Amino acid sequence: MSFLPPELIFDILSRLPPKDLMRFLCVSKSWYALIHDQIFIKAHLQRSIETNSAPLTILLRKFSPECPPSHFFSLSFSDNETIGTAVKTEQPLKCPDKYTDILLGYSVHGLVWIHNDDESDMALWNPSIQKFKKIHVPNFKPDASSSSGSEMEQRREPRDTCYGFGYDSVHDDYKLVRIVKFANEGRIVGSQVHIYSLKSNSWKRIQDMPWNFFGIHHDYLMFCDGALSCLVYDSFCTNEVIILTLGLASEKYCQFPIPVHHLNINESRLSLEVLGGCLCLVTFLETQHDVWIMKEYGDAESWTLLYSIEGGDLPWLIDFMCESLVFSRNGEMVLLSDNNTTFFWYDLKEKSFKRVKFHGRPYLYEMTVVCWGSLCLLDGDPVIAEPETERQQKVPTTSTKRKSSSSEDEETYDDWY
Repeated sequence: MSFLPPELIFDILSRLPPKDLMRFLCVSKSWYALIHDQIFIKAHLQRSIETNSAPLTILLRKFSPECPPSHFFSLSFSDNETIGTAVKTEQPLKCPDKYTDILLGYSVHGLVWIHNDDESDMALWNPSIQKFKKIHVPNFKPDASSSSGSEMEQRREPRDTCYGFGYDSVHDDYKLVRIVKFANEGRIVGSQVHIYSLKSNSWKRIQDMPWNFFGIHHDYLMFCDGALSCLVYDSFCTNEVIILTLGLASEKYCQFPIPVHHLNINESRLSLEVLGGCLCLVTFLETQHDVWIMKEYGDAESWTLLYSIEGGDLPWLIDFMCESLVFSRNGEMVLLSDNNTTFFWYDLKEKSFKRVKFHGRPYLYEMTVVCWGSLCLLDGDPVIAEPETERQQKVPTTSTKRKSSSSEDEETYDDWY
């Protein structure tokens, strides 16, 4: 290959999936250096995003309430019709006991934020190349008083914690945001916000959330267009729901309205999703499931109804509150997950459903995450497979199911639709 111009080798390799590139690291010293170069890694990611050609992986967390920690499975996403066989995947956080569980956050550029259930152990993980970076978690000590400093707000206690993970393109840095809300006598009275930088491998305190906007829905903030977004409501007007954003580069807050108004938050369910790089608002009413898409981030005039599903339109006995995962490659369908028990395509034009066929899914699973294939964290630590003896120690000895199976075997099922 030495007779080929370097720019041609660069172009050819940038079109290949990450797993192939990992094998090609041993071809030569020049290829090793090229694939590790940050210019190549960014070009590879950018080409994948622009051409929508990156291999996608769907991560499933096997739900095992009787015997944590949970196991993880990956499904290759090959085309518009099928999903590959579920394969058990090693994850980077090794639990010291069987009582600690591991949870998935959200994925950005192929990196997944992963953490244990009490958030004392966390990492960034690239499952497509099995590399990770452990995140040091400091002892966050709350301030004695909030930004307003009133006597009532000085007597506050931590109530809820939420996180958001995203990419700061200005500083070429991946960042994790931690927001702690404080309450006094049941009323939210303040917050404390810290941000972790992968580039500096450190945390810092930033400006608190605007003091009157609280009640964040769900545990995670959604990343889109350089900012983290969350649904909040004005503490003085509980029916006024807005979207609050935090720019990862500017570290400043902004807000914009949602496309639906006069919602009773006690009778409806709202959530944010990201599809095709656009922020989406999902509303669940009694018998209707609507998804709105913001085609220009931050422009309230660009809200458009992407699709609406009536309860009677569903052809199977599936959960009405399904989650949108990803567009098909031609953009004409959306892959939905029915409470993480069934996958199916929804055709936006024909308004029809088609179940997805795949094999080897775990019996119980939750927390579905879709990841791009990328080379991010190529210089990270390798994910080491857990020794067989340790796996056996974590298998419940009281179980009588599948005694003839090895300790690595999971109770799995095939979906044929």
